[in-house]
Amino acid sequence: MAEMLKLGLVLMLVALVAAVALGLVNSRTAPIIAEQKEMEKQEAMRQVAGNLSPGDSLRFDSLTVSGLPNPYYSVDSFLRVVKVSVPPDTSGVGYVFIAYGKGYSSTVQTMVAADMQGRIAGTTILYQQETPGLGANVTDPSKLIGSFTGRGSVGILLAKDGGEIDAITGSTITSRAVTNSVREGLEAMEEAGLFAPGALTGDEDLPQQPPCDDVGSSAGNDVTGTADTDSTAAEGGNE
Repeated sequence: MAEMLKLGLVLMLVALVAAVALGLVNSRTAPIIAEQKEMEKQEAMRQVAGNLSPGDSLRFDSLTVSGLPNPYYSVDSFLRVVKVSVPPDTSGVGYVFIAYGKGYSSTVQTMVAADMQGRIAGTTILYQQETPGLGANVTDPSKLIGSFTGRGSVGILLAKDGGEIDAITGSTITSRAVTNSVREGLEAMEEAGLFAPGALTGDEDLPQQPPCDDVGSSAGNDVTGTADTDSTAAEGGNE
């Protein structure tokens, strides 16, 4: 009996030491990880906003928008809008926001820049954990998101759903998640009156701008905040 109690105490002490050690490691690494994620988000923001005013230094300001709907409540996220302007002019050249869409095995985060007419100027995938070789191909602008450029909310729809945008082969779920989440973000901003009155919301007669991966980064003010991350599960297919 005494030996059993002794063994139990030893195991308890080992578990306690391990828990303390893990807590100390997490307290040291968590701020570093958060800072790295914030830097990645700000770089993505500058990248997608580059087409709004090529070659200019850009300023980013978080907005509090009265009456702004939240299309991302189902994935426990929020629509946060950032106004983009070219100092010293504060009138704005467009907006940046993160779209959240439930893919096959993760909530895909898409950084989006839209001009004052509600047309997409640039997109990039900020976070995804989809199937390698299938849904993970969403990070390649030539596969899906490059087709968004120059379109308004009406034009952001998969061909399988009655639109003109082709889904990634074998990745309909991921493609639909990204496409719908971007459209829903634009629609919410339209409803809140953020785009110019009488703005085009389709893609008729619009010049096609280059994909976001061809846009150089523009200097600008940082915007505080941390991109959300989502837990992932094993994925076997995506159709």
